[in-house]
Amino acid sequence: MEDPTVSRFPLLATALGALVAATPVAPASAAGTPTSHARLWQSPNGNVVCGIEIHLAGRPAKQLLCSAKGIPRPKHQGGVGDPFAQISAKGPPQVVLVSQRSFLATRTTKLKPGTLWSSLGVFCGVGTRTVTCVNRYGHGFTIGNGAYKSFHRSVVSVRGKPGHIRAKLLP
Repeated sequence: MEDPTVSRFPLLATALGALVAATPVAPASAAGTPTSHARLWQSPNGNVVCGIEIHLAGRPAKQLLCSAKGIPRPKHQGGVGDPFAQISAKGPPQVVLVSQRSFLATRTTKLKPGTLWSSLGVFCGVGTRTVTCVNRYGHGFTIGNGAYKSFHRSVVSVRGKPGHIRAKLLP
């Protein structure tokens, strides 16, 4: 059985390109993929904002929150707030309502197209107008351009060393 973890972030950029072909994230070489671990960031055109969610003191952060137009309000959940996509290292993404600033950081970093963001066991490929985030178990979402789409793909298996990489999508 293959290990479902991905230890090299640039490898996932190649897999993300194959995983969601409609996302304008160009597959990148291991040496040339810009990476980010910013705690609060936005897409190049500013229509997607993602950040590490605040958490209890003394506990590790676990969730990434992303906002963009087109994320639907969660069904069967009343209340106040705007819809955000939320994802962690395990399990499928969720749409949650956020009514107050819930990001750990206050300063936003603007990422360039083709950047691979990674933290908390979540990896996001940043396109010009869309962002695709996925965890090591193949759960993820694409947001931007006024749309939200969640997905579950087979685990991405990546093996090799930088410069000698084989990425494979499992059926």
